[in-house]
Amino acid sequence: MRRTLFSMLLLLLVCCSLFAQESAYEIMKRARNLPEPRTTSETATLTIHSKKGKDRIRQVIMKSRDYGDVEKEVIVFTSPKDVSGVGYLMFDYEEKEDGSKKDSDSWLYMPAMKKTRRIAGSGSDSDSSFMGTDFTYGDMENRSLSKDDYEYLGSELVDGVSCHKIRCTGHDRSEKDPDRIAYIGQDDYVLRRCEYFDRQGSLHRVLTCYDIKQIDGYYIMCGMRMENVQSGTYSFFEVSDIDLDDAKVEDSIFTVASLERGIIR
Repeated sequence: MRRTLFSMLLLLLVCCSLFAQESAYEIMKRARNLPEPRTTSETATLTIHSKKGKDRIRQVIMKSRDYGDVEKEVIVFTSPKDVSGVGYLMFDYEEKEDGSKKDSDSWLYMPAMKKTRRIAGSGSDSDSSFMGTDFTYGDMENRSLSKDDYEYLGSELVDGVSCHKIRCTGHDRSEKDPDRIAYIGQDDYVLRRCEYFDRQGSLHRVLTCYDIKQIDGYYIMCGMRMENVQSGTYSFFEVSDIDLDDAKVEDSIFTVASLERGIIR
Protein backbone atom coordinates (compact mmCIF):
# COMPACT_ATOMS: atom_id res chain seq x y z
CA MET A 1 0.00 0.00 0.00
CA ARG A 2 2.84 2.36 0.92
CA ARG A 3 4.62 1.61 -2.36
CA THR A 4 1.43 2.25 -4.28
CA LEU A 5 0.87 5.61 -2.55
CA PHE A 6 4.54 6.55 -3.01
CA SER A 7 4.38 5.64 -6.72
CA MET A 8 1.21 7.67 -7.19
CA LEU A 9 2.75 10.67 -5.39
CA LEU A 10 5.92 10.43 -7.49
CA LEU A 11 3.88 10.22 -10.69
CA LEU A 12 1.84 13.25 -9.60
CA LEU A 13 5.01 15.26 -8.91
CA VAL A 14 6.47 14.32 -12.30
CA CYS A 15 3.24 15.25 -14.09
CA CYS A 16 3.08 18.58 -12.24
CA SER A 17 6.68 19.29 -13.18
CA LEU A 18 6.05 18.54 -16.85
CA PHE A 19 2.90 20.66 -16.80
CA ALA A 20 4.80 23.59 -15.27
CA GLN A 21 7.52 23.33 -17.91
CA GLU A 22 4.95 23.25 -20.70
CA SER A 23 3.07 26.17 -19.16
CA ALA A 24 6.26 28.22 -18.89
CA TYR A 25 7.03 27.66 -22.57
CA GLU A 26 3.47 28.49 -23.61
CA ILE A 27 3.54 31.70 -21.59
CA MET A 28 6.77 32.79 -23.28
CA LYS A 29 5.33 31.83 -26.66
CA ARG A 30 2.17 33.89 -26.05
CA ALA A 31 4.33 36.85 -25.02
CA ARG A 32 6.38 36.47 -28.19
CA ASN A 33 3.30 36.24 -30.41
CA LEU A 34 1.49 39.35 -29.22
CA PRO A 35 0.06 41.28 -32.20
CA GLU A 36 2.40 43.92 -33.62
CA PRO A 37 1.66 46.83 -35.97
CA ARG A 38 2.65 46.49 -39.61
CA THR A 39 4.87 49.57 -39.33
CA THR A 40 6.14 51.84 -36.57
CA SER A 41 7.76 55.26 -36.66
CA GLU A 42 9.09 56.70 -33.40
CA THR A 43 11.51 59.23 -31.97
CA ALA A 44 13.28 58.51 -28.71
CA THR A 45 15.70 59.92 -26.19
CA LEU A 46 18.52 57.59 -25.18
CA THR A 47 20.24 58.32 -21.88
CA ILE A 48 23.53 56.59 -21.02
CA HIS A 49 24.44 56.90 -17.33
CA SER A 50 28.09 56.24 -16.41
CA LYS A 51 29.35 54.88 -13.09
CA LYS A 52 30.81 58.36 -12.41
CA GLY A 53 27.28 59.75 -12.45
CA LYS A 54 27.46 61.54 -15.78
CA ASP A 55 24.72 61.28 -18.41
CA ARG A 56 25.13 61.28 -22.17
CA ILE A 57 21.95 62.14 -24.05
CA ARG A 58 21.23 60.90 -27.57
CA GLN A 59 18.26 61.61 -29.84
CA VAL A 60 17.27 58.84 -32.23
CA ILE A 61 14.60 57.95 -34.75
CA MET A 62 13.39 54.37 -35.09
CA LYS A 63 11.36 52.86 -37.91
CA SER A 64 10.25 49.29 -38.54
CA ARG A 65 8.17 47.24 -40.96
CA ASP A 66 6.90 43.69 -40.49
CA TYR A 67 7.00 41.58 -43.66
CA GLY A 68 5.71 38.40 -42.04
CA ASP A 69 8.81 36.27 -42.47
CA VAL A 70 11.16 39.09 -41.46
CA GLU A 71 10.90 42.31 -39.47
CA LYS A 72 13.15 45.13 -40.64
CA GLU A 73 14.18 47.92 -38.29
CA VAL A 74 16.39 50.97 -38.64
CA ILE A 75 17.72 53.22 -35.88
CA VAL A 76 19.41 56.52 -36.74
CA PHE A 77 21.06 58.92 -34.28
CA THR A 78 20.16 62.56 -34.93
CA SER A 79 22.00 64.36 -32.11
CA PRO A 80 24.38 65.39 -30.67
CA LYS A 81 26.62 66.26 -33.58
CA ASP A 82 29.35 63.71 -32.82
CA VAL A 83 26.93 60.79 -33.36
CA SER A 84 24.53 62.36 -35.86
CA GLY A 85 24.03 60.07 -38.84
CA VAL A 86 25.17 56.89 -37.09
CA GLY A 87 22.74 54.21 -38.23
CA TYR A 88 21.84 50.64 -37.36
CA LEU A 89 19.89 48.37 -39.70
CA MET A 90 18.56 44.94 -38.66
CA PHE A 91 16.64 42.14 -40.35
CA ASP A 92 15.11 39.95 -37.64
CA TYR A 93 13.75 36.70 -39.09
CA GLU A 94 10.58 34.95 -37.96
CA GLU A 95 10.91 31.80 -35.89
CA LYS A 96 9.53 28.75 -37.73
CA GLU A 97 7.06 26.23 -36.35
CA ASP A 98 9.84 23.70 -35.78
CA GLY A 99 11.65 26.20 -33.52
CA SER A 100 14.42 27.05 -35.96
CA LYS A 101 15.31 30.69 -36.54
CA LYS A 102 17.83 32.26 -38.85
CA ASP A 103 20.34 34.58 -37.19
CA SER A 104 19.55 38.24 -37.72
CA ASP A 105 21.39 40.33 -40.31
CA SER A 106 22.64 43.66 -38.95
CA TRP A 107 24.76 46.56 -40.16
CA LEU A 108 26.23 49.56 -38.33
CA TYR A 109 27.10 52.70 -40.30
CA MET A 110 29.64 55.19 -38.90
CA PRO A 111 29.58 58.41 -40.98
CA ALA A 112 32.83 59.73 -39.48
CA MET A 113 34.60 56.72 -40.98
CA LYS A 114 32.29 56.51 -44.00
CA LYS A 115 32.17 52.80 -43.33
CA THR A 116 29.50 50.17 -42.74
CA ARG A 117 30.29 47.20 -40.51
CA ARG A 118 28.42 43.91 -40.58
CA ILE A 119 27.30 42.73 -37.12
CA ALA A 120 27.20 38.96 -36.61
CA GLY A 121 23.90 37.60 -35.32
CA SER A 122 25.62 35.32 -32.80
CA GLY A 123 28.91 35.07 -30.92
CA SER A 124 30.96 37.97 -29.58
CA ASP A 125 29.20 40.60 -31.70
CA SER A 126 25.85 39.64 -30.21
CA ASP A 127 27.22 40.10 -26.68
CA SER A 128 28.88 43.43 -27.47
CA SER A 129 27.55 46.75 -26.21
CA PHE A 130 25.13 48.54 -28.53
CA MET A 131 26.60 52.00 -29.13
CA GLY A 132 28.18 52.24 -25.68
CA THR A 133 24.95 51.41 -23.84
CA ASP A 134 24.10 48.64 -21.38
CA PHE A 135 22.02 47.00 -24.13
CA THR A 136 23.76 44.47 -26.38
CA TYR A 137 23.27 43.86 -30.08
CA GLY A 138 21.62 40.59 -29.09
CA ASP A 139 19.07 42.51 -27.03
CA MET A 140 17.95 44.34 -30.16
CA GLU A 141 16.49 41.19 -31.76
CA ASN A 142 13.82 38.68 -30.76
CA ARG A 143 15.50 35.73 -29.09
CA SER A 144 14.54 32.32 -30.46
CA LEU A 145 12.42 30.31 -28.03
CA SER A 146 14.40 27.20 -28.96
CA LYS A 147 17.57 28.65 -27.38
CA ASP A 148 16.30 28.12 -23.83
CA ASP A 149 14.64 25.72 -21.44
CA TYR A 150 11.82 27.14 -19.31
CA GLU A 151 10.70 26.69 -15.72
CA TYR A 152 7.67 28.24 -14.05
CA LEU A 153 8.67 29.87 -10.75
CA GLY A 154 5.29 31.19 -9.67
CA SER A 155 3.87 34.70 -9.73
CA GLU A 156 5.18 38.04 -8.47
CA LEU A 157 4.13 41.69 -8.51
CA VAL A 158 6.12 44.06 -10.71
CA ASP A 159 5.14 47.70 -10.24
CA GLY A 160 1.75 46.54 -8.99
CA VAL A 161 1.16 44.18 -11.93
CA SER A 162 0.77 40.45 -11.24
CA CYS A 163 3.29 38.60 -13.43
CA HIS A 164 4.27 35.07 -14.33
CA LYS A 165 7.87 34.45 -13.24
CA ILE A 166 9.73 32.30 -15.77
CA ARG A 167 13.29 31.00 -15.57
CA CYS A 168 14.94 30.82 -19.01
CA THR A 169 18.06 28.63 -19.07
CA GLY A 170 20.17 29.08 -22.18
CA HIS A 171 21.55 26.09 -24.06
CA ASP A 172 24.67 28.00 -25.15
CA ARG A 173 26.70 28.39 -21.95
CA SER A 174 29.31 30.54 -23.73
CA GLU A 175 26.91 33.50 -23.88
CA LYS A 176 27.77 36.44 -21.61
CA ASP A 177 24.34 36.18 -19.94
CA PRO A 178 23.10 32.64 -20.64
CA ASP A 179 20.26 32.67 -18.10
CA ARG A 180 17.33 35.01 -17.48
CA ILE A 181 14.26 35.37 -15.32
CA ALA A 182 11.38 36.98 -17.22
CA TYR A 183 8.30 38.58 -15.63
CA ILE A 184 5.30 38.38 -17.97
CA GLY A 185 2.00 40.13 -17.19
CA GLN A 186 -0.66 37.57 -16.29
CA ASP A 187 -3.45 39.53 -17.97
CA ASP A 188 -1.73 40.93 -21.06
CA TYR A 189 1.40 38.73 -21.53
CA VAL A 190 3.57 41.84 -21.84
CA LEU A 191 7.16 41.62 -20.60
CA ARG A 192 7.54 43.88 -17.53
CA ARG A 193 10.98 42.97 -16.24
CA CYS A 194 13.87 40.67 -17.12
CA GLU A 195 16.89 39.72 -15.01
CA TYR A 196 20.06 38.57 -16.78
CA PHE A 197 22.55 36.24 -15.09
CA ASP A 198 26.17 35.76 -16.18
CA ARG A 199 28.08 32.49 -16.62
CA GLN A 200 28.86 32.39 -12.89
CA GLY A 201 25.17 32.63 -12.04
CA SER A 202 25.46 36.18 -10.67
CA LEU A 203 22.89 38.85 -11.48
CA HIS A 204 24.43 41.00 -14.22
CA ARG A 205 21.75 43.23 -15.75
CA VAL A 206 18.11 44.13 -15.12
CA LEU A 207 15.70 45.29 -17.82
CA THR A 208 12.64 47.26 -16.69
CA CYS A 209 9.82 48.05 -19.12
CA TYR A 210 7.58 50.95 -18.15
CA ASP A 211 5.01 53.41 -19.48
CA ILE A 212 3.35 50.60 -21.43
CA LYS A 213 0.52 51.97 -23.55
CA GLN A 214 -2.16 50.29 -25.61
CA ILE A 215 -2.41 52.12 -28.94
CA ASP A 216 -4.78 50.92 -31.67
CA GLY A 217 -4.95 47.54 -29.95
CA TYR A 218 -1.16 47.11 -29.72
CA TYR A 219 0.95 47.16 -26.56
CA ILE A 220 3.77 49.69 -26.96
CA MET A 221 6.70 49.99 -24.52
CA CYS A 222 7.44 53.70 -24.24
CA GLY A 223 10.24 53.20 -21.74
CA MET A 224 13.00 50.59 -21.42
CA ARG A 225 15.74 50.79 -18.81
CA MET A 226 18.72 48.41 -18.73
CA GLU A 227 20.82 48.52 -15.57
CA ASN A 228 24.18 46.82 -15.17
CA VAL A 229 24.11 46.04 -11.45
CA GLN A 230 27.75 44.93 -11.49
CA SER A 231 29.17 48.15 -12.98
CA GLY A 232 26.62 50.63 -11.61
CA THR A 233 25.74 51.95 -15.08
CA TYR A 234 22.36 52.09 -16.81
CA SER A 235 20.82 53.12 -20.12
CA PHE A 236 17.23 53.88 -21.00
CA PHE A 237 15.10 54.65 -24.03
CA GLU A 238 12.13 57.01 -23.68
CA VAL A 239 9.92 56.83 -26.76
CA SER A 240 7.75 59.67 -28.08
CA ASP A 241 5.98 60.71 -31.30
CA ILE A 242 4.68 57.21 -31.95
CA ASP A 243 3.06 56.61 -35.33
CA LEU A 244 1.73 53.14 -36.14
CA ASP A 245 0.95 51.86 -39.62
CA ASP A 246 2.67 54.88 -41.14
CA ALA A 247 2.54 54.81 -44.95
CA LYS A 248 5.75 56.84 -45.03
CA VAL A 249 7.76 53.89 -43.71
CA GLU A 250 8.77 52.76 -47.18
CA ASP A 251 10.65 49.63 -48.16
CA SER A 252 13.51 51.68 -49.59
CA ILE A 253 14.70 52.94 -46.20
CA PHE A 254 15.64 49.45 -45.01
CA THR A 255 18.86 49.25 -47.01
CA VAL A 256 22.53 49.86 -46.29
CA ALA A 257 22.55 52.39 -49.14
CA SER A 258 19.89 54.46 -47.39
CA LEU A 259 21.96 54.45 -44.20
CA GLU A 260 25.06 55.59 -46.04
CA ARG A 261 23.23 58.31 -47.99
CA GLY A 262 21.68 59.73 -44.80
CA ILE A 263 18.17 59.92 -46.23
CA ILE A 264 16.39 58.39 -43.21
CA ARG A 265 14.69 61.19 -41.29
